[in-house]
Amino acid sequence: MRSKNAEKCKNYRNRKKEANPKIKKITLTSAERSRMYRLRKKQLAQGIVSSVNEVLYTPSSSNSLMTFDQSPQPVTAGRTGARKKPKRTFKEDNDSELCDNDKVYREKHVSEMQKQWHNLNILLTCSNITPFKDRNDAGYICAYCFKTFPDPNELRRHTHYDHVKEKHSYKAGSGMSSFVAFLDIVDLKCNLCDKPMESINALTNHLVDDHYKEYYSDVTDYFQPFKLTNEQQINCCLCTAIFHNMKLLMQHMNEHYRNFICTICGAGFVNSFRLNRHETTHVKKKSSFPCRHCGLVFAAESKKKAHVNTEHKGVAGDSVCQICKARFKNYYQKTRHMSQVHNVEGIKCDMCEKKFNLKSNLMLHMRSVHLKERPYACSVCSMGFFIKRHMLGHYLATHTNERKFKCDICSKAYATQNSRRKHMKKNHGITKAKSQTALV
Repeated sequence: MRSKNAEKCKNYRNRKKEANPKIKKITLTSAERSRMYRLRKKQLAQGIVSSVNEVLYTPSSSNSLMTFDQSPQPVTAGRTGARKKPKRTFKEDNDSELCDNDKVYREKHVSEMQKQWHNLNILLTCSNITPFKDRNDAGYICAYCFKTFPDPNELRRHTHYDHVKEKHSYKAGSGMSSFVAFLDIVDLKCNLCDKPMESINALTNHLVDDHYKEYYSDVTDYFQPFKLTNEQQINCCLCTAIFHNMKLLMQHMNEHYRNFICTICGAGFVNSFRLNRHETTHVKKKSSFPCRHCGLVFAAESKKKAHVNTEHKGVAGDSVCQICKARFKNYYQKTRHMSQVHNVEGIKCDMCEKKFNLKSNLMLHMRSVHLKERPYACSVCSMGFFIKRHMLGHYLATHTNERKFKCDICSKAYATQNSRRKHMKKNHGITKAKSQTALV
């Protein structure tokens, strides 16, 4: 009897399905039921349905008729503990998907560093910008593998061919306090349409307006442009200033990127690390750093450290030649070594093409030779001199006829020690006088 009743019920359900095959009974979760209920209330207010419990046609599946079971969902046996919370990255609101298939996202907070890294990757992947780390005596340093290239064109080819898959890793591990990006923009263009660009700002506007790239504009600018060349002198991309080495140019770029301001002197810096390092100079002026070995006092700790290394620890020096790794006591000795041993061109004078190892020597040359500055005058004949000791030597040799510095080889006497040194070098081939015996 039971089997006959079961068979009748089964036949009845089959006939009901055949009469209306579009009816589907769908079991929804509590979240889906709440969204469905809110959607029906909206449609009830718009007059689309007459009751909240009325069967609903959805735009995404207009041929299917949907109903839902409002009974609570059963709890699975054996499942204990708190419910797992959903991820809070991008939360999608399905109300709009049921209405007009548009997605509404609730975006989580994006940090400043993530925005900077995103913008930097957009520039590196969509243009021919070449990042670099620094420039030393041997050339330009690659931002990825730290290899050095004397020619910037070699650096560009190396970066875009050998590190094409590593563009996203540039500055990936940097902190916000020391973040700054050095970008070479020679022959800048968009990689998506090969359109030439004048600056990074023009490139970003082009990528956003023409290629619909997402770019955060509400962040501080840490991207510094450079135009790398083979010349010793480097021009600033943002003004007409010219510098003789990369260190001076990078210091100058702080004037264009005043993101952090010193409250004592008003100097600007691109990041907080440079500002903190600069603020220590105001403290050091009031302090002294004595050497514990010999008692000499230095105004800066770096100078005391260099003194200890060279005089007491036997270290050759802190100034290192990047070509042969030789060490020198100071920057002047290193630049002279670079010029004499490695034939590195010095700083060229714009007036006479003469070259100098240091910028200070170039400035002295410009003042004395081309500007004809003569701040020291002889009290007898009013002849002017650029250096005071030259004026004193002239006075002794010309007006007093006093010659107390004698040559050790030929006994010829001179008024100044410098005149005797020049005589011994020119006539006897001796660079330094063995003795400085003076005539009494």
